[in-house]
Amino acid sequence: MKKILRFIVFAFLISATHSFAQTLVFEDNFTDNKNNWPQAKKTNSDIRLIPGREMYMIKYKLKETADACTSWIDIDLNENKNFRISALLYKEGGVKNYGYGLLWGGKEDNYYSFLVSPGGFYSIGKVVDGIWQDLTPDWVACDAVEQGRKGHNKLALSKIGDTYHFEINNQKVATMKLGPFFGNKIGFNVNNKQKIMVDWIKVEYL
Repeated sequence: MKKILRFIVFAFLISATHSFAQTLVFEDNFTDNKNNWPQAKKTNSDIRLIPGREMYMIKYKLKETADACTSWIDIDLNENKNFRISALLYKEGGVKNYGYGLLWGGKEDNYYSFLVSPGGFYSIGKVVDGIWQDLTPDWVACDAVEQGRKGHNKLALSKIGDTYHFEINNQKVATMKLGPFFGNKIGFNVNNKQKIMVDWIKVEYL
């Protein structure tokens, strides 16, 4: 009887492990640019990789403060599956009251975005034909955001069923339902006059 009970417990543990197993879809630690992230120095932005360290993005000399600097690549992610996108970013300098963060489901001037600001806020929204639309009530104050210069923030979004769960530094901050992807692009954006660094990004099926 004890042997049978041990077998049942062991089978349950194996089953539970498989239920929460994660399958890696994409990962980049920026040791090189094998994934062909766009790099360019323009009049009002500068995006570069430092091999073996990170990616940095600078936005400056803006005519419109709402303009965003984006860097993204195509990642083959099935939006009908459960998945998780996470990344570690930190601010290197610039203004305090504008955001930086993750974007996904993108195509041309359309994408979803999960941002934090150095002042201790977060925002979730989408850009449709180049126009930002809030999905949270504007900016939301949040103690989970590490503030100030050199503030490291791990951002993560998980889609489970038809619901998205958003985390900052391993603390859940929001839950909501979103529409379908616009496209397959995933990456980062930074607003106004800021310099940010990206340590890593990971995409997984849950």
